[in-house]
Amino acid sequence: MKNTRIISVVLAILLLTSLVSCGAKAEMDAALDMGVRNDAMYSESMDAITSSSAQSKPSSAGGALGATMEAPTVEQASEFAAKIIKTVNMNTETKEYDRALAELDRLIAENGGFVESSSANGQSLDYSGVYRRTAKYTIRIPAENLDSFLADSQTLLNVTYSHSTSENITAEYYDIQSRLEVLRTERDALNAMLEKATDVDSMLSIRDRLYNVIEEIESYETRLRVYDSLVSYSTVHMTVDEVVEYTKVKVEVPTWGERLAEAFKESWQDFAKGFQNFTVGFLYAIPTLLVLGVIGAALALVLRAILRRSRLVRKQKSEQDEEKKPSDQ
Repeated sequence: MKNTRIISVVLAILLLTSLVSCGAKAEMDAALDMGVRNDAMYSESMDAITSSSAQSKPSSAGGALGATMEAPTVEQASEFAAKIIKTVNMNTETKEYDRALAELDRLIAENGGFVESSSANGQSLDYSGVYRRTAKYTIRIPAENLDSFLADSQTLLNVTYSHSTSENITAEYYDIQSRLEVLRTERDALNAMLEKATDVDSMLSIRDRLYNVIEEIESYETRLRVYDSLVSYSTVHMTVDEVVEYTKVKVEVPTWGERLAEAFKESWQDFAKGFQNFTVGFLYAIPTLLVLGVIGAALALVLRAILRRSRLVRKQKSEQDEEKKPSDQ
């Protein structure tokens, strides 16, 4: 009887242990199955990203994708529309400063451009020609109207210096577009994965990567907008100086006779300028001369009165001396 009780207790313990083991195994199998399904889903999504960008170049933060992409060469980029950034630097002169600036504004508007920035300094020319005004412009002109604007500017202003550059960014431009396509595909896949993710660690990992991808997309889109602006509108940096005479540019060495003629011409010009400056300066000095003349005249009258009085006193004294002489004799 006692042995029977012992055997019953042992069997009950074994049965309970078996049930617990089976439950734990079932839970473990379920967890493993869930992990396998999550891993499979992640692998499938990443395979989709990789296959869709097989010909693309990976971004700096997308190395984990394992995608391989090469930037388009110059020859390949030539198949697309060329992207050229044109920049022009000009130094110009004018004898009619105010009119020239007004005409320049009109030319800019006629060619569909706008003034990005401008500044002016100096004073208007005085009689001696010492002061002058200078205006500096940064002008944006549609690329197709650049040549027309430059030609019109040369008829309006005396150009003393001009330099232009053309930067070809075609390969870089379309390389950025390719990178954007890859990143946008990855962004869409990450959004889909984020919606299906169930455990917190996977969600956090996917979200961190998604934020990095979105940041890269915004950076590349900004660069493309800047490039589009620089390509569509050429940049002209222009300086306009007010002058009395235009700067003379000598292409050939002048002969002795030409030098004599030029010296004679310039000497008369200098004489004419000097005479003009003298007459204008004299007119400026007339009020001062008038005041000094009045003061001088007043002083002369006072001095004359003093001298007359002094002579009169000496004359009277002399007459008195003459009258005393007979009475003494």
